[in-house]
Amino acid sequence: MSECLITYDGAPSYSVSVMEFADQQVVHETRYFAAPLGTPAWRAALAEPMPGRTIEDA
Repeated sequence: MSECLITYDGAPSYSVSVMEFADQQVVHETRYFAAPLGTPAWRAALAEPMPGRTIEDA
């Protein structure tokens, strides 16, 4: 599995790829994309930024 932040049409988007391997080759890959999400006020106290990222308000 890999996770990254990409730019698509000038806007940031999160991407996660889940890969299935067989005989040291990728035999299936599923990709998920999502826009950055802010932190809702009700759980802001529980949120911590990942290294190199900031927490935005929802």
